[in-house]
Amino acid sequence: MPPAALIARSLLRSAARPGPAPRGLVSGPPQSPVGTGESAVGLLAMVVSFFAPTAWVLSHLNDYKKRE
Repeated sequence: MPPAALIARSLLRSAARPGPAPRGLVSGPPQSPVGTGESAVGLLAMVVSFFAPTAWVLSHLNDYKKRE
């Protein structure tokens, strides 16, 4: 068997080997609880990221109509 085939075979074998999936999440209680301020900032960031583009489109709706 040529050396390139042996190398490819060994690489593919290690990639296809079943095993536990790497996890970045750990179950259980948090090491440091999230405070009220951090929750408020996170919620505000999500609301702004959702409503800011919507408000932009709605406020410029007449401009979009004029382009046609």
